[in-house]
Amino acid sequence: MNAYTYIRNIRVLFSASVIVFILAFVFTCDGVSTAGQSPADGAATGFMSLDGEKIALRYAYVMSQPNTFDPKKIDIAVLLTEKPIPESAFNEIEELTYATRKQKNWVYYEINEKQEPIHEMIDHPATGDKRLIMSGFTHANFTARAFGKDRVAGIFQTEKPEDFMGRAYEIKAEFSGLVRQAKLPEPLPDEKTGKPLPAGGGEPGKAYNVFVKAIRDKDLTTLRKMAPSPDEDVPDSELKEMLEFMAKTTPKNQKITKGYIKGDRAVLYVTGTLEGETQYGTMEMVQKDGIWLMKNESWSNVPPKKKGK
Repeated sequence: MNAYTYIRNIRVLFSASVIVFILAFVFTCDGVSTAGQSPADGAATGFMSLDGEKIALRYAYVMSQPNTFDPKKIDIAVLLTEKPIPESAFNEIEELTYATRKQKNWVYYEINEKQEPIHEMIDHPATGDKRLIMSGFTHANFTARAFGKDRVAGIFQTEKPEDFMGRAYEIKAEFSGLVRQAKLPEPLPDEKTGKPLPAGGGEPGKAYNVFVKAIRDKDLTTLRKMAPSPDEDVPDSELKEMLEFMAKTTPKNQKITKGYIKGDRAVLYVTGTLEGETQYGTMEMVQKDGIWLMKNESWSNVPPKKKGK
């Protein structure tokens, strides 16, 4: 049996619509060597292209942030844009994609500690309000020119036009950037830092059950209300595409086994089944204006590890 984990960030769901979210494992991409000096820090040169429509990439932003699937690991996130992003967009963000909320025409990558690109996201006029996402591997290769604690520089390049969800995708871009530090999330409450929740999860558990029912019923109104930072500019028609994926991948026969609360944050541990296999969920809940909301959920076919083991 292969172990796997997938995570859904509810804040991201309501800040961008996507065409595809692929659950995959990491594959190594071979590097591409090109000559020349790196751009100045904060700058990029080159382009990305979908179906022959090129977008110039001129600005580069780099952030050190926890790996989505294993927060103990640190990835380097790289965002290359056509236009500059206001500095205020980077204040107190936990991952670099949050800075793109009101931005258009960019490409985003995550690179692991082995200098392998493991996540790719594209915002391009050819896809309208949707974004193309590939997770686990990328179409573009990455060649590092510098990969240090304070500065990262390199090249993203496709060897030839790649089929990205039926569209011809190319990129050839070089960048350099000083490394920003993501705001690290506060550890989830546990038996030492929080108080145990009653059977069923108490009030956070009730809110979570409402969230799950909303997914099953494809109730967009309720889901919008349960997002910590909903974006009302995203139309229902776009959210429905993501909701179809969520409905298919949400485990059935769910049961809240335990939970902990500390102030306005709570964690619920849940079991369920997906395609006949037991799944183990970790749900992060936050309270806002007296209402419990869903922030993050993580599912795996491996039980969560206890501290110290």
